[in-house]
Amino acid sequence: MLSGANTSGNALSEIVKRNSYVTDKGEYYLHDYDRKFTHLRDGPIALLEVGVHRGGSLHMWRDYFPHGTIVGFDLDPPADFSDSSGRIRIFQVDQSNAPGVTAVARSASPTGYDIIIDDASHLGAPTAITFQTLFYDHLRPGGFYAIEDWGTGYWDSWPDGGAPLMQPVPHFPNHGKRFPSHDLGMVGFVKQLIDECALPDIFHTRFGRPQTRRCWIRDIHVSSGLVIVEKALA
Repeated sequence: MLSGANTSGNALSEIVKRNSYVTDKGEYYLHDYDRKFTHLRDGPIALLEVGVHRGGSLHMWRDYFPHGTIVGFDLDPPADFSDSSGRIRIFQVDQSNAPGVTAVARSASPTGYDIIIDDASHLGAPTAITFQTLFYDHLRPGGFYAIEDWGTGYWDSWPDGGAPLMQPVPHFPNHGKRFPSHDLGMVGFVKQLIDECALPDIFHTRFGRPQTRRCWIRDIHVSSGLVIVEKALA
């Protein structure tokens, strides 16, 4: 058995600390992943992470899912990466290259993925391309799609981000309260995902607008820096 590999009782944060894996994932990210993924731990899942840096998170996922297939994409994959289990595969691909992403995703796991995690560019347009490419055709029904570090859209130092404008709070106009808001970069993309989740209300029968397609999103968990989207069942 691999060091750290198994399973019941070991939270992600414990696996990371015990093995000194460098994942660049905050403690609260790992806590949220534990809550969402714990029921999948003992199954033969397939997980894809886009943006793997030096590969520490792939080792973490391998140990967390002892029967899982772990796949990583990166524009510049680590040349010195090793995995004695044989369950991790890493590919070089640009997340903006939809045909390349499709080809590699299909070859690595032809039946799709239970979990997909985007920890790559943290830019709105490439993230949207990757989501459109993977979520609809490669994520299994009921699977999870996570987007990390979406808060870059609020950073004026980020290429497609910016400092948010302070807007009045609509429901408390007399309280002088204001909140930061805009639709730039990753923030705008996350708001589009919320619109998709709200499709049944957007096309509610009371408005007389027929819903021409089903909603693809069953649930969205949004926290500071992390979004986890649960795909609707078929």
